[in-house]
Amino acid sequence: VTPVMQKLAEAYQVVNPNAEIEVQQSDSTTGMQSAIDGICDIGLVGTTTSDTSCEFLPFASDELVIAAPATPHYQAYQTMPSPLNALLKEPFLLREDNSGTKQETLHFLKNKGLSLDDLNVIAVMDDAAALKQCIMLGMGISILSKATVQADARQGKLLLFPLGEAAFLRKLYLVYSPVKYMAEEGGVFLEFAKRFYKL
Repeated sequence: VTPVMQKLAEAYQVVNPNAEIEVQQSDSTTGMQSAIDGICDIGLVGTTTSDTSCEFLPFASDELVIAAPATPHYQAYQTMPSPLNALLKEPFLLREDNSGTKQETLHFLKNKGLSLDDLNVIAVMDDAAALKQCIMLGMGISILSKATVQADARQGKLLLFPLGEAAFLRKLYLVYSPVKYMAEEGGVFLEFAKRFYKL
C-alpha cells in the first residue's frame, strides 16, 4: 500500500507545499498499532480489525495478483488458458502474519477451497521489497499488490497473473484513532484524503 500513500502525500504537497509528510512502510498490524499508540496520525492498511480503538475509512481498492519471475519457465504459463491452479503448485514466498496481503491471501485460498498447507511455502518474509527481489531472482511466486509490482512488470522484471477470471480486489483503509489526539496537520491531511478520494 506504500505506493498509494506516496501518491496521496504527493498530491497533498502540491496544494500544501510547506507540509512535511513522512511515509513509513510497515505491515497492516503495525500501521494500526501506530495509529492507536499515537506514533502516527493516520495509517493506510489493507485489512481491518474489530478493535474499536481504530476508525477505518475505506477509500480505494487494490488488485492482488500473482507475481512470478520473468523466466521461460513462468512465461510458459502465459500461454495456458487457466494457469492459476498450476501456478499455485510452484514454490511460494509468503508475507508475515501481520501483513494485510497475507490476510487477503488466506481469504483468497479459503474461497478456492485451499489452505496454506496446500502451497509449497519456501519462505516467510516481513519486507515486501525483499520479497519482490527474491521473486525476480527466481526463487518462487507470491501474491502481491498489483500497484507494488506493476512498474517491475512493465520493465520485464516480473510476470503478473490475475487471481482468476475476475480481478481479486481488496479494500484499502485509512486508519486513525478516534480517541487519541491528532495533530492539526494530520486532521487537515485526513480531510484532504476524504476530498481526494471523494469520500
